[in-house]
This record gives sequence, C-alpha cells and structure tokens, in this order.
Amino acid sequence: MQVNDYSIRSLRTFCAVVEHGGFSGAQEILGVSQSVISTHIKDLEIKLGFTLCLRGRSGFAMTDKGKAVYHEAKDLLKSVEISEANLGALRHALRGQLRVGIVDSVADDPDLPVARAIGRFCRKGHDVRLTLEVGAPDVLGKALQIGDVHVALGPFPVRQSNISYTPVYVEKHGLYCGRDHPLFARPADTITLDDIAAYSMTVRPYMQQAKLANLPQAKATAFASHMEAQALLISSGCFLGFLPIRFAARWVELGNLRHIDWLNINWRSQFFIAVQSAPSKLVREFVSDLKAELL
Repeated sequence: MQVNDYSIRSLRTFCAVVEHGGFSGAQEILGVSQSVISTHIKDLEIKLGFTLCLRGRSGFAMTDKGKAVYHEAKDLLKSVEISEANLGALRHALRGQLRVGIVDSVADDPDLPVARAIGRFCRKGHDVRLTLEVGAPDVLGKALQIGDVHVALGPFPVRQSNISYTPVYVEKHGLYCGRDHPLFARPADTITLDDIAAYSMTVRPYMQQAKLANLPQAKATAFASHMEAQALLISSGCFLGFLPIRFAARWVELGNLRHIDWLNINWRSQFFIAVQSAPSKLVREFVSDLKAELL
C-alpha cells in the first residue's frame, strides 16, 4: 500500500476504531461522523485487499489480518510523529502530535494549574496537535508505556523502569461518610478505629493498599476508578471512603458528607509528571512549561 496523507489519516481512523471498541466510540474521539469513519475504513480495506474488521448486530470485531495491520499502523504512526517533531526542530519550530494524560478532578485545583501550563505552551505558536485525555493512573501508566500518551500527570503507585517520574505536588486525602451513614451523626469522641473497621469501604483499586494502610481491618466492598464515582458511593451512605480534602469540601459544605478528621487516618497522595525515559524535544518543551507552573 502506498503511504500518503490520506492513508495516514485512514490508519489513524482505524486505530481509533480499534482502541475505542467500534465506530461510535471513535466518532466522539475523532469528532467526525460515522459515515466518514466508515469511508476511511472501506478505502483502507480496498487498498489492502482484505477485510480489517467485522461490524454489525453482533458488534465490532477485528479479523486476524486486522490485528496485524493495527500493530503495523501503531509503529508507522509513531515513526511519523517522531519524524514530524525532528523536522520541526531542524527549522527551530515544534511540530507534531502531543497527547497529554491527567487524572480526573484536577481542573479546579489551584495547586495544579494545568490550564496555565497548556496556555503557556500553546501561546508559543507551535504547530502541534494537542490531545488531552483523562484517565485513572493505571490506565495512564499503560498508555505511557506503549506511546499512546506522551506526558501524564497524576499519582503513580506502580512505577515502570522505562518511565521518568518528577514529583510536583502532594494531595491531601481524608476519610468521609455520607449523610445517611450510621457514623454521620455520631459524636466524634464516640467513634473509634474499631467502629470504622466495622463498616464497608469504597476504594480506588490502584490506591487500595495505600488507603487502607492505617485501617488493616477495613473491608473494601466497592470500587471506583474516578473521583466523582468515589464521591457518589460515599454519598449513598453505604460506604466510608477517602477523597481529596479540597475536592470533598463542596459536599461537606452542603451537609452531604462528613470528614472524619480526628483519628489521624488522613493520607497524602504524591503527584508526578511522568514521561518516557527518552522524550522528544516537543515533549520536553511541554514538560518544561508544566514544571514552570507546577513547581
């Protein structure tokens, strides 16, 4: 197959379809209609001479050849991105694709001015396609390893040998219960660690060990990967759980949550800027702007 701008676009479309489980998921990410996506896939299949994926009432599925094309496409697209960045550097301009990953609930955190860092970078006039992804730390960590994300910001309890981590911020977490929980109206001096251990907990799986370090007898029976989901589970009155103190403040002010802050079971979550060990000049420039705002 001859590689040109259109075939590169078609390969990017195909990868998006694979990674988001079908045409509907890719439509939201790519910002184009399903008919446009379908045209790209059909044209790609005609050029290659075989079927890449099956779509219909039974759902989306790749053929064996489609799986092989996906892996080849990922390698090709990564090479294109590196070449774009290197050619831009030769003319003293940054050019290419930059994919940034962040954890949820940081948009309104004044101690993590990510928006200012993005603004600082974009106002330099680089010819860069910027994508911002929100995900759990374990998901962002995997995306970093395979090159689907170039820079990630968040807590990373599991470290990878080929990733560089720069500590930038410590987030304070506290233990909370909802308005309908049995502990909500109990006087503080009557609540003990044994009382807390008797109730079910909701935790984020990637932080379970750290969260329950001070509560070895606690029972984790509900799980949430995002902060909003964690807050909803706690608000149900069925679970105790940890939340960032800043993030939970609005629910406390409304009387929907109570901060159990007198038993010294708060904990701190270290945030990092994470990048692959040999980042491109484009990535290094963005990381520099991140550090300028965060450190």
